[in-house]
Amino acid sequence: MSVITLCTDFGSYDSYAASMKGVILGINPKATIIDVTHNIPAHNIAAAAFVLNGYYTYFPKNSVHVVVVDPGVGGQRYDMVLRTRDYIFIGPDNGVFSYILISQPSVCYELKSRHTVSTTFHGRDIFAPAAARLSLKWDRSIVGNIIRRPVILDIPKPIISSRGITGEVIHIDHFGNLITNIPSDKLKIHAVNKVLAIFIKGVKINGIQETYERCRNGVPCAIINSSGLLEIAVNSGSAHEKLGVNRGDKVNVLWK
Repeated sequence: MSVITLCTDFGSYDSYAASMKGVILGINPKATIIDVTHNIPAHNIAAAAFVLNGYYTYFPKNSVHVVVVDPGVGGQRYDMVLRTRDYIFIGPDNGVFSYILISQPSVCYELKSRHTVSTTFHGRDIFAPAAARLSLKWDRSIVGNIIRRPVILDIPKPIISSRGITGEVIHIDHFGNLITNIPSDKLKIHAVNKVLAIFIKGVKINGIQETYERCRNGVPCAIINSSGLLEIAVNSGSAHEKLGVNRGDKVNVLWK
């Protein structure tokens, strides 16, 4: 176990991410550290959970995934190690691991601290050392009691009716694409051979395109993205800016 991934809201301006990497390498100099992103929107736990769910399975088995988006640092929430059959996850028990907890059999442990800890930087003082040690071997002494009820975010599910599906925007990516919670399999099952009309923020979009190239520049279009979710995009533009849509806004898909 030598691969450690980092996903945080620290940005690239300050020393926070570098401090974590220094701590890791001080314990395991052979660790392969992957900076997935340090640009999660500040304090946005839901965004971190969604982004994590999009990448962790592409890493080798036994990789250690560290996520630090932690507005409650130093408070009452647990520092946590989550272990599945294939991976180890380390971070705050605040919902950042919601998708994994919902989809994978797992065990959650309270993470112990071995030294003086800052009340404002558990990423450096708790999560990074634990990641380094657990990248060397599974060490039960690093973890404490099992957490029986870890925090799981309320992840909205689409509502299906005889006329269509009502979902919502659950993530906005770097390009301003609006990613919804409507999976492609639901569309295929319920909308076979039917014309789709998609409504978002008062705008009607006809049908689903196969590629971004088939979307007219500057005009909102619908596409199934690489995660198998319905996405609203603007080719060579930002659907987020064009439509003024935010996370949580409704998306209605109707069939005729």
